[in-house]
Amino acid sequence: MLLRCCTAFLSFWLCLAAAAGEVRLATLEYPPYSSQHLPAGGSIVELTQRAFATQGHTARMDFLPWARVRAELRNGLYQGALALWPQEIIEEHLVASRPLFYSQLGFFVRQDSPVPFATLAELRGQRVGVVRGYGYPPRLLRSGLIAEEAVDDISNLRKLAARRFDLVLLERIVGQHLIEADPALRGRLTWQEPAVARVPLFVGFIPAQAGQPDWAQIFARGLAELHSNGEYTRILQRHAGAAP
Repeated sequence: MLLRCCTAFLSFWLCLAAAAGEVRLATLEYPPYSSQHLPAGGSIVELTQRAFATQGHTARMDFLPWARVRAELRNGLYQGALALWPQEIIEEHLVASRPLFYSQLGFFVRQDSPVPFATLAELRGQRVGVVRGYGYPPRLLRSGLIAEEAVDDISNLRKLAARRFDLVLLERIVGQHLIEADPALRGRLTWQEPAVARVPLFVGFIPAQAGQPDWAQIFARGLAELHSNGEYTRILQRHAGAAP
C-alpha cells in the first residue's frame, strides 16, 4: 500500500512539474562537460538548459554519483540524464539526443610508469580503475583487464597516483581537466596513447508517456534553434576559454 501511495505521489508531482514547464535531469561531476564548480555547470549543462529555455522550459539539473543517476532514472525520478555514452542509452532504454560531443576514451598512467601498448591484448592482467555505473564499451571490459571500481573519476586518478593500480580508463579531455585542476596530480599523471574508442556524448530521455511532454523532441527543437542563431558555437567558445 505504501509503495502504491509513493508511486502515485511521484506521478502526481511529475505531472505538476511538467505542467509548469520543468524537466528534471540528472548528471555527474564530469568536467569540462558538467560540473557544479564550472560556470553555468559546464558546456553540456549550459547547452542543455539553453536549448530547453528557447522552447519555454526550465531544465532542473541535479548532480549525483553516476550509479545513483542510473538508479533514479529507473525509479522515474528524472526525465533524462547527461552525459551518456551509447551503451548507457541502450541499457537504460532511453531516447538519445543528437551527439553533443565526441570523446576519446583511453588510459591514464603515471608519468614515471608508462604502459605502452598497441593492442588491448597486451594489457591483459593490468589493474585498471573504472567508475561504477559507467557504460564502457563491452569489448574493453572483456579484454582481460582487471577492473577495479570507484565512485568517480577523480577518485580513480588519485588511486592511480598512489600506485593502487596501473591505469585509469577515462575520457581524455575529462582526465586532463581533472589532473590540471588538482595540484597533487598535476605533472604526475598523463594520457597514454593510443585511444581505444571514440564515443559520442548524448542527453538521454525516458520515452514519451501519455499526457507528458515529449522532452526528447522539445530538446531537439531547442538545439536546432541554438545552432541556427549561433548560440551553440558561442557557448562552446566560452567554455573552451574557461578551461584550465
